[in-house]
Amino acid sequence: KDFLQNGPQPRICSPPTGSITVATTSETTAMETEATSAKDLDAKGYQIVCLGAGFDTTFFKVCKAGFKGFRYIEADLPDIAQRKAHIIRATAELRSLAGLNDEGEGEASGDEEKDPNKKKGKTKKIQDDIHTQNYHLVSCDLRDPKALDIAMEKCGADFSIPTLFLSECVLIYLEPKYSTGVISWACKKSSDGGGFGRFVCYEQIRPDDPFGKIMIQNLQGRGCALRSLKAYPTLEAQVKRYNDCGWTDAQSFDMNTVYSKILDPKDKARIEKLEMFDEFEEWHLFGAHYALTIGTYYPVTKKPPGKQDNL
Repeated sequence: KDFLQNGPQPRICSPPTGSITVATTSETTAMETEATSAKDLDAKGYQIVCLGAGFDTTFFKVCKAGFKGFRYIEADLPDIAQRKAHIIRATAELRSLAGLNDEGEGEASGDEEKDPNKKKGKTKKIQDDIHTQNYHLVSCDLRDPKALDIAMEKCGADFSIPTLFLSECVLIYLEPKYSTGVISWACKKSSDGGGFGRFVCYEQIRPDDPFGKIMIQNLQGRGCALRSLKAYPTLEAQVKRYNDCGWTDAQSFDMNTVYSKILDPKDKARIEKLEMFDEFEEWHLFGAHYALTIGTYYPVTKKPPGKQDNL
């Protein structure tokens, strides 16, 4: 079964319309493209850190596609992480993809903290976190940099290797000092570790036009306050934000640009086959109010590994 059939679907609460189907599938495809292209950065290995992972399924899709030799770390609040861990442990296919045995335990990679009372090679179980050779699901409050550091240590994170940070509609719900703090923290981890880093963030923009105002009202009506939106309302503000946080290079595109100029034509054809779609005006409005922002950190002593200027 697909993971989403086994657990909550937090972002879509009602049957999606054509425009929302195209929008969410375009965003998911763009994020997964970044995740799968990370393997080209360095032959010595790489890691992906998903901040505020929720019930995202990227790790499982990447595994099913046959990608190997990477570490995938997901961090979220305890309630979310525990619910996700329960779903994974209760589903045979997900257990297998995550590297868990039938008892819900995983083989250690050698980097994580080990429990001397366990059999050699078994990871120490910390509450409901999951730690296996390639996959880590850890509880953490993103607003606390020290908690993030501890979470990364539990997962054996190595920031001397290429690291891709992913965040999908998460930071926008934090106060600006906290959301920008996460972006600064990620850049500092790459800088201190000496490895190539990239931060890919998907979130709302343009709150001040008529569509943006309605978007905010609808989300507020569901109890979802976009606390950082007013501070970083445009593509230009997003780019400046990442540059100010220390990222060597930053780019930001609305989803209309991502869909029309960046997505692979094969992916676009697949998306358009999902259902009959004739709501182009609504889609363009929707796409103009969501952005994909990419911050890239190049180590000073190393040549940029690959084509970082392109998605």
